[in-house]
Amino acid sequence: MLKRKFFSLPNLLSDIGNGQELFHPRSGRVSDSFLILGSSIVFFLFASLLISSIAFLFQIPITSCHFFGAAGITLLYAILSCSLHPDPNRFFDISMVFILLVSSFYVCLLISRIFFDLSYDGQAYHQEALIQLNRGWNPFYEQLTSPQANNMHRWLNHYSKGVWFYATMIFKVTKDIESGKLFHFWLMIAALSVTLSFLLRFETLSRSLAVLISFLVAFNPVSTYQSLSFYLDGQLMSLMIILAGVLGFIYRESKRIHYCLFLMVIPVLVNVKLTAGIYTGLIMIGYMGMLWVKSKFEQLRKTLIYTLIAFFLGFVLFGFNPYVTNTLQRGNPFYPALGTDRSDYTYPQFPANFIGKNSFTLLFYSIFAKSDNVRGLEKKAYLKIPFTVSKDELGAFTDTNAKQGGFGPLFGGAILLSFLIIMAVLWSLYSPSQKTGPEKSNLGVKENAAKRASSPNIYWGLFCLALVLATCLINPASSLARFVPQMWLFLIISVLLAYSLKNKVIRILGHLTLMVLVLNNVLVGYTYYQYNLKITRIYNQRLEKMAVISQENPMQFYFGHFLSSNTLRFDRFGIVYSIVRKKEECRNGQRILPNSIIIKCETK
Repeated sequence: MLKRKFFSLPNLLSDIGNGQELFHPRSGRVSDSFLILGSSIVFFLFASLLISSIAFLFQIPITSCHFFGAAGITLLYAILSCSLHPDPNRFFDISMVFILLVSSFYVCLLISRIFFDLSYDGQAYHQEALIQLNRGWNPFYEQLTSPQANNMHRWLNHYSKGVWFYATMIFKVTKDIESGKLFHFWLMIAALSVTLSFLLRFETLSRSLAVLISFLVAFNPVSTYQSLSFYLDGQLMSLMIILAGVLGFIYRESKRIHYCLFLMVIPVLVNVKLTAGIYTGLIMIGYMGMLWVKSKFEQLRKTLIYTLIAFFLGFVLFGFNPYVTNTLQRGNPFYPALGTDRSDYTYPQFPANFIGKNSFTLLFYSIFAKSDNVRGLEKKAYLKIPFTVSKDELGAFTDTNAKQGGFGPLFGGAILLSFLIIMAVLWSLYSPSQKTGPEKSNLGVKENAAKRASSPNIYWGLFCLALVLATCLINPASSLARFVPQMWLFLIISVLLAYSLKNKVIRILGHLTLMVLVLNNVLVGYTYYQYNLKITRIYNQRLEKMAVISQENPMQFYFGHFLSSNTLRFDRFGIVYSIVRKKEECRNGQRILPNSIIIKCETK
């Protein structure tokens, strides 16, 4: 009988001593280096939440020491991971991972500080949360009131707070609230690294294809058009990509470093948004069911143990607020997303023809509708011909929240190509030539054998497609791409299915899908970054001009829900102003930017 090796400290120390249980002995240096880089970024977030949560329990607010503590042990983790690699050139790997880790953080920090977050949610309650935490708010013991939180108390008291914790640590160190946005880009780099590390293991993929697919996965449309804001859906998507990658590693190799990354990514993920816990739970149920069907009982046992530990850390320790506090106060850990007095997120976001529609119909519109930002009873969303692009629909991607067609103008066409791939793959499995013996097959003995060998992987790929669809369809607001960003993975899995077979026709479909996705992402990225460069430059100029004028003629402003975030911004620019508390008291008001709720009032 095979002797089981249970998780214990002596076993772990023994594994660390020889390094064989941490890395696959034949795995490539490049692949493992990218895995260490990606896991080190996740480790920083994990360490940040661990330090913050323990500090809150002892009534210690977030300080700059939190950042330096998390950064220090993250560097130790990266160095230790490289040192335990069985390759003799491990010290070169340590240097490269260290350089990439530090330089990527610094570059992401620089980019985040250049741009203003001008999104509504970013200015209304995300920055409000960072400001409150920076002032010493302890959400484990304190509930903010409406006057304290500028009427944003419901969201601050009851929403997930993981991102706010580590963003506030950066805010503490840099004294610049915009720097907290850096984790969008840094997590995209982590998702790229883990995905590339995983795909480099596949012999059916060339290195160039592995790199291209990894970039398409990491720099997906939702992550791209939220990368300069405090919105959370892009970070949720990056962490889901990392989770998918590490689950793939566990299925194929099942090494300690994979379980370590798994144990870190879930607690971070479930504290990004309330929906993240539901998505993660569904994914893990499906994944463990797959292990059971495949009779991988040892991996199933370990995965179940690590999942329970990760959920305890995520929901009880790191997520004490909101999950525990919501349960104690509201009887529902997912309040206000669920419950009898939940907030209705769907109605305010929908155009007239979305009201009352089921999730399948809404997801259909998310894929095949013209990209737009319409909402309200007087507006309608429209379907369009796949593979077509109009100039006006690109305007939807200047915002962080494209409400229809949010995966890009060419996503619907790419989905049609993916359906062709799926049908072609199924035909290759169940065609008459597959059922006949090798001697009667005109495809040849080797190709027929290859198809039989790849069949299990194809079945699991199809299962993963169904699981992705399930996680999207459980969301009643599936028409918004940012609420179901994982739908992007449906295309990626389809492409990988295409390359799992040596059928030329199916591979051509895979090539075409990749070409469409590249063009789609270029259109989205170019539109978003060009607009944000322009609007940031305009806003900078206006703030500088107001700073000069206000020195002699102090100004009056109505800030509304943007009070805390923008008074902080105005103070930094040295603008002399007074605050008008009620909009009706603002005489002859003019918006300072076209889409801003901040109004400059006429002074007497």
